[in-house]
Amino acid sequence: MSILWLIIGAMALFLLQRQVYGRFWDKGLWAGLEFERKSAVEGEECHLLERVENRKSLPLPMVKVKFQVSRNLCFADEGDSAVTDQYYRNDILSLGPNQRIIRKLPFLCQARGYYRIRGLDLVGTDLFLSREMVTEVEGGSTLYVYPKPAQGAGLMTALRKLNGEILAKRHMLEDPFEYRGIREYAPFDEMKSINWKATARMDDLMVNMRGYTSLKSVHVYVNLEDSGVWRRRELSELCIRIAARVTGELLGQGIRTAVYCNGRDILNGEIMRIPAAAGEGQMEGINRAFARLDADRTVPFGEAFTEELEREERDAAVLFISVERGSRFVEILDRLAGRGSDFAWFCPLLAGMETGVENPERLRFTRLCAEEILDGT
Repeated sequence: MSILWLIIGAMALFLLQRQVYGRFWDKGLWAGLEFERKSAVEGEECHLLERVENRKSLPLPMVKVKFQVSRNLCFADEGDSAVTDQYYRNDILSLGPNQRIIRKLPFLCQARGYYRIRGLDLVGTDLFLSREMVTEVEGGSTLYVYPKPAQGAGLMTALRKLNGEILAKRHMLEDPFEYRGIREYAPFDEMKSINWKATARMDDLMVNMRGYTSLKSVHVYVNLEDSGVWRRRELSELCIRIAARVTGELLGQGIRTAVYCNGRDILNGEIMRIPAAAGEGQMEGINRAFARLDADRTVPFGEAFTEELEREERDAAVLFISVERGSRFVEILDRLAGRGSDFAWFCPLLAGMETGVENPERLRFTRLCAEEILDGT
């Protein structure tokens, strides 16, 4: 008889706790996920803070925290997880009465982007783990992963050339209305600058020296189009990384810089237009825009920036960064060359890829070794 009563008591206890947990398990239960930082750079390690609180006297023998994030965030501690189109994680915790657990989950930012966590699911059990109960927790957190500025000896050489041939030369532009004096003629002087009266007086060729005005800005155009048979995504990403390096160098010199890109913003669908400005806030805005770029959704370059290119002024230097070498893009640069515009074209290509560019000198074409930049050597 005592065994029977023991069995009945156990059954009653089992049913009672099952009912209690079914009704109260998620009361006072709170959980949240938050990125430790608001921004990071490609290749950096960051942390996701996982907080779970049981704000009641009822213990929770097992709670599963389930969430999903982009697979571009590579978590070091895989745990019970799966990676398909997203990274799916399932953490198992045990909470006593009025207990809080905070975990720091390290991960590696493998690619630039704008990453969001849209809430999570909590799965609880009763004391005997006989049933599972699920609740959703709203909320979320965002992380900007900025492009890693490109490096490499070839790129540094191209940057020095850019500074020497465009920036240094255009940083101080001749002002035809300001006269500074007379000097002897040099081979690079134009005939129209010769002062014939002074030449006759000095019995030697003399030229007028003009005053100078400051360069207003540098405009960087990033073209993510690729009309090749096989689209090379890594080259598009490399263009963005090169642009991040160039703009950082320009802003570091105090030069007002504008950035345009024909990739669409993943939040609003607009193409990237950052007006010319200087200072730390400008670099932050450029990096955020780069992080939100969808390199797979582009607008034809000419269609996107016809107005901007028509408005380009003499006192604004222009740099194009593009793997695209099709006729439509080349025609745009050819028209600029015909107008006498001062610009340069950086084109990162893999070894063995043909440039297919006729008259590269006219188009200010500079080939960059993609493998060298990708290796950072």
